[in-house]
Amino acid sequence: MGPYASPDQPRRTPAVDTLRALVPDDADVIRVRAATPTAANGWTWTQAEVLGAYQWPPYPGEALRPLDRTADDSTHASLTVCEFLATHQHAGNVHLVHAGNATYTFSIRLSRPRWEDWDET
Repeated sequence: MGPYASPDQPRRTPAVDTLRALVPDDADVIRVRAATPTAANGWTWTQAEVLGAYQWPPYPGEALRPLDRTADDSTHASLTVCEFLATHQHAGNVHLVHAGNATYTFSIRLSRPRWEDWDET
């Protein structure tokens, strides 16, 4: 990644790779839901789940393609997502989708859309 690369382009980092390990190899985007941090839990993320995994569509403007059997509410997934959010909640590849009283839902880009490479060829 050069000095002029987009900050929204997810880098292959150990943190992103921990999320990749929770979903199928061909996942490009995941949706996660996490319990809202409160004073009672020290303002930290303590519960989370993977809601789904998606692939980029072939062309811009089309809907994401859901992958089957990707929801994961296991303890391992919860700890992994909470650890990721604790340090990367405001990263360029993490987007808040919904904020409620009890939960937050995030969309996390694991890879950039293939059509972004079209301009570079």
